[in-house]
Amino acid sequence: MSKDNTHQLTPSPENKIIYSPEFFRLNIPADKTSLNDLKSENKALFIHDEIYSQLQELIKSQNPSVRIKSDEYETRIINHLKGQAIEEYGVWVYYPWSRRLVHLLDENEFIEVRTNRNQYKITGEEKRILSTKKIGIIGLSVGQSIALTLSMERGFGELRLADFDTLELSNLNRIRTGVHNMGIPKVVIAAREIAEIDPFLKVNCFFDGLTEANMDAFFTGNGKLDLLVDECDGLDIKIISRYKARELRIPVVMDTSDRGMLDVERFDLEPDRPILHGTVENVNPKTIKELTNEEKIPVILQMLGIENISLRAKASMVEVEQSINTWPQLASSVTLGGAVGADVCRRILLDQFHQSGRYYIDLDELIPEKQLDTRQVITPVNPFKPLSDNDMSDLVNGSVVKKQTDGIIPDKETIRKLVQAACAAPSTGNDQPWKWLYKNGTLYLFHDEFRSFSFGDFQKMASFISLGAAYENLYINALASGIEPILQFLPNRSSEKLVASISFKQMNDNGEATFLKPLNQGIFERNTNRNSAPKENIPLSTLDLLGRFAESVKGAKLQWFTNQDDLNTLAKIIGACDRTRLLNPAGHYDFVHREMRWTKQDADYTKDGMDIRTLGLSNSQLAALSVIKDEKVVETLKNLDGGGGYALDMLAKRTVANASALCMITLPEYNLRNFFDGGRSMERFWLAATHHNIAVHPLISPFYLFPRVTHSNGEGLDPKSIIELKGLRENFLNLTKLDDNRAEIFLTKIAIAPEPLVKTQRLPLEKVLTIE
Repeated sequence: MSKDNTHQLTPSPENKIIYSPEFFRLNIPADKTSLNDLKSENKALFIHDEIYSQLQELIKSQNPSVRIKSDEYETRIINHLKGQAIEEYGVWVYYPWSRRLVHLLDENEFIEVRTNRNQYKITGEEKRILSTKKIGIIGLSVGQSIALTLSMERGFGELRLADFDTLELSNLNRIRTGVHNMGIPKVVIAAREIAEIDPFLKVNCFFDGLTEANMDAFFTGNGKLDLLVDECDGLDIKIISRYKARELRIPVVMDTSDRGMLDVERFDLEPDRPILHGTVENVNPKTIKELTNEEKIPVILQMLGIENISLRAKASMVEVEQSINTWPQLASSVTLGGAVGADVCRRILLDQFHQSGRYYIDLDELIPEKQLDTRQVITPVNPFKPLSDNDMSDLVNGSVVKKQTDGIIPDKETIRKLVQAACAAPSTGNDQPWKWLYKNGTLYLFHDEFRSFSFGDFQKMASFISLGAAYENLYINALASGIEPILQFLPNRSSEKLVASISFKQMNDNGEATFLKPLNQGIFERNTNRNSAPKENIPLSTLDLLGRFAESVKGAKLQWFTNQDDLNTLAKIIGACDRTRLLNPAGHYDFVHREMRWTKQDADYTKDGMDIRTLGLSNSQLAALSVIKDEKVVETLKNLDGGGGYALDMLAKRTVANASALCMITLPEYNLRNFFDGGRSMERFWLAATHHNIAVHPLISPFYLFPRVTHSNGEGLDPKSIIELKGLRENFLNLTKLDDNRAEIFLTKIAIAPEPLVKTQRLPLEKVLTIE
């Protein structure tokens, strides 16, 4: 028995790692004996002998200008055999994994016939050059497609395949092989199929994949590679292999099987070229090896460029480890990648293509649907205009305000100080929906509906909670200054813009000033703290103290939850509401365009909204957030089977996981006055928590969504969301024992966590306060 090529075999008797065929040339006595033994032992279950038709093709290919008649072939074949028996002509090839014995032309004639249809797309000289080239392929999904295409074209002399994985059922959506190969190493499957296409091609398998231990053998063993094809999943190997390729001046080709993107790095021509076009210069391959799929997302987005990824791929990234295990690939994309990758490899090896770069064969763009895109991007129109000084004066002139007989008239500096404290209050999305007018010794508080208009401000409840919190800050700060504010709540059916008039009198301490005094110092220290930290228990006495402050506002009730089952239930409700809000077109628009400040420069310029740095998110969470900024991605998520976006639930679940407790504030009735007073209760609670170094992280999406199904017919929601919210509402009521008519003010996580480095900003005082 003779062998025409040498293969790297892992020492093992198991059939599953054998990928080299056996060759029997019957003009060699030992081979003839071995073949007879093989047949007598019934090892060859299937014998294929089509040598006659191959000789016909050979003769035809050698005489392209001659029309050979069918009855002429027999004579020509006899002459070609020169007396040799046809059954002994050529070579018998035995494939031990399939127990097939095949009679073939020997190597030179086999290559001549098999590549005959390549002429002149690949010339004879080009075929000779390619036969001297060595290609390494890492990863055998797209890699298998490229390897098989290269093999069919005979685009190499030696192929080195590296992959540590075995075939699983879920691989069969994109790897061209049969179910009988499950459990077989992917390198073996590819090598066997190559051998069945062309047994004379030289293939070496690296069963451990590419590792630091075998990297030298892979790149330079038996001669340096001429080209590297990277299709591996391991980000560390992607980067390490490129450093090695750059060191050895080996070009690298990679197909991503998304939008037909092919990546080319000509390290042979540009030895100083940055790895992956400079997209991973700050990534240490040694630290990314153990990352989860979710944690890999920001690196992948950085590497590929979020703007270059298809909608379905972006949506899939959000779903990784939620509704899917990993990012998807399709056979059509893998097959396209095999074709494009093989074509570019050939041209590089033939010195016909010299550029580095990224190239796209996006079939959605090349073969587009001619119908117009009927998807509607929701851009809510704000029906309000900013509240002007004239508007405020007109509202005051048209109102009925009780005069304070024993009042005092604070000077302008005192008013500025009090309003500055008021404006330090929290507000939904940091929208700061307040304006103030100081006129004739009375301070007026207004609701600037232009600033608060949003999906979250259903029936103005969110803005009135914020306005109540602002008044509470003013009230506490005034008491600390020795004066007592007197509030007259003014909204009426004709207008809810004028919220309150505030007059002042000399403080007559009835104990409340003393009780609230510790809260004053926290007015400018209070913040939303989303930082994560290990879970710590907060003493019951501290929870009771927070409760006393929250419930010091008439009618307010504080409930807290520390039982793990209760926390898990609330986490699921909050997460589902967060998802519902972000998948809602109006809610998504608010989040992206109204609330978030995506750069420090934006936050510094507007002085409102939420600086993205205040969210306390990990890199992977920030990457996911950058993906869902695109409303088309959100629309795609919504249209996934069963609805997508369940990764959006996870942030709430993780947030609640290390909570010391969840706290909830409610008031007796669902009306604007209770929401206003609820804001006061919330602020007392929050300032007391600040005083005791307790982190407060509001989780209020349920309270902004539930009223849409309890106090309207699902306004602004799609039918599926209505059904889900009603189910969530039922679970919530079963846990909290509330009724639908209570004003649900505040739901928050409290914990022990380090102070945030970045805090939300506030509008300049001159933009919110007018003094006549």
